[in-house]
Amino acid sequence: MLKKIRLILTAAIILFAMNQGAVWAETGDHGLPGEYLSYDIGARAAGMGGAMTGLADDVAAIFYNPAGLATQNPIRIGLQHVMLFEDTMFDFFGFSMPIAEFGHIGIGLVFLHSTGFDVRDENYNPLSISDAVSQGAFYFSYARDIRPNITAGANIKVIYEDIFGHSGTGVGIDLGGIYSLIPEFQIGFYFNNVLSPQVLGDTFFGGATLGLAGKLFNEDLLLDADISKSFGNQGIKWKVGGELNVYEDMAFVRSGLDDEMRVHVGVGGKYRNITLDYATSIEPLGLAHKISAGYSFGGFEVGIKATPKIFSPVGIRKTTTFAVIAVSKYLVQEWEMNIKDQNGDIVRTYSGEDNPPNQIVWNGKDDRGLPAPDGNFSSQLIITDSNGKVIKSNIESVKIQSAVPLGGEGGLELD
Repeated sequence: MLKKIRLILTAAIILFAMNQGAVWAETGDHGLPGEYLSYDIGARAAGMGGAMTGLADDVAAIFYNPAGLATQNPIRIGLQHVMLFEDTMFDFFGFSMPIAEFGHIGIGLVFLHSTGFDVRDENYNPLSISDAVSQGAFYFSYARDIRPNITAGANIKVIYEDIFGHSGTGVGIDLGGIYSLIPEFQIGFYFNNVLSPQVLGDTFFGGATLGLAGKLFNEDLLLDADISKSFGNQGIKWKVGGELNVYEDMAFVRSGLDDEMRVHVGVGGKYRNITLDYATSIEPLGLAHKISAGYSFGGFEVGIKATPKIFSPVGIRKTTTFAVIAVSKYLVQEWEMNIKDQNGDIVRTYSGEDNPPNQIVWNGKDDRGLPAPDGNFSSQLIITDSNGKVIKSNIESVKIQSAVPLGGEGGLELD
């Protein structure tokens, strides 16, 4: 039933956007300097119609809203190679990394290359010059938590263009911010070309984008709606999209719609640290296909693992030991680990300031020193860093069982 509700919600939002499409003036960036920088970056975002300013929760945040980098944890790498129409290819590379007590940095590269042009002079005579157009942008991004629910980020980007043998460079600056009203809802702001690049006599127009994002059903359903205005034209653009987790954070389906009434769909898969995404959309020249891949590793981690998972205070294995990992971006100010019974009531609490110990041993007694009854218990570590952000670990389950002898258990390795 829950999955049906999620699908209905996604469909309703898309149908609403289609119904409202006529209200907005159809407009685009076609022919404007730097038009290629408005293309969808990454197949995940493309499958959601390019609506990513509010979420900005993967490495493509470099291009959609650099403030989103500050909300991410592992080191991430993203790649995309797309063959467009008429001998044109569009590629991107992204890298992001959190740094303790400093914030989050990112590096991005966007590249558009088209060749095979028939270059002639005003008399229609062939010219012996390059028949290719190459355009690209290199991004250096920085993001940081301002408050537990506010992040800010900026891009410095270097633009390079080579058009039929004439080349030039320019520098621009983008700014972004994200404000989380509640864990399930956040607002993203992105201001591109606050400092406008000037390349080959053209000035790139600035613009502003507002993104509204929802994280519903324990983040199994993600929604984003973006409204943007380029100062190079008079129209307003919009994009809306959603992503549904259909199988244990390993399989995803996506859909989206934009102001040009193009329908976008996509799928994605994740296996351990590797992601693979595909998206397609209906374009004037036919279907456009996009594939991108990502890899994540390292970063910060907060987690616990109990060994043994079954123990008995009156048996051979009288205690269980929680191995603790608490590596956060900012210094740990205080920590707490609660052990709850099957009814969700807290029976034992461990807490302290600064970093938690590497191990916490529970002898099966509650906070009053009385033995806890047989049954299943769950535990979770919660830390608060010096920036005021609350980070929760995985929920680890253990069981007190005194009726039968207990066997061996595995090691302490954290997943």
